[in-house]
Amino acid sequence: MMLRSITVKTIFLLNIALLLTHPAHAETSVIGLGNFSCEKYLKLLDINPRSEEKFMAWAQGYISGLSNDLAQANPNANPNDFVSNMTYGSEKIKQFCIENPESKFSAAVDSAFHDIEKHQGAE
Repeated sequence: MMLRSITVKTIFLLNIALLLTHPAHAETSVIGLGNFSCEKYLKLLDINPRSEEKFMAWAQGYISGLSNDLAQANPNANPNDFVSNMTYGSEKIKQFCIENPESKFSAAVDSAFHDIEKHQGAE
């Protein structure tokens, strides 16, 4: 019985040690248009340029979700800068997708958003 007790305690302590040394990272689930490849996004724009409106609406919603983390990390950041710079943002998204057709649309939005974030107040 004593050996079993020691073994159980050892396993328990090892599990706690593993949890402490390997923090869980939050995986973000991207749903909707963000899962489209950049290649598909660009093809859809060629077929129907008005489809960009749907993608930009998705981008605004996605950035709204990111804004909570951003506000905690940088209180001076303003996620609304992306909305007020939609023409610039959509051009950055297209440029990213042209250069990275295998990437997801959400990665292009992330890139454009962080570019705008980086240049806040530079105008």
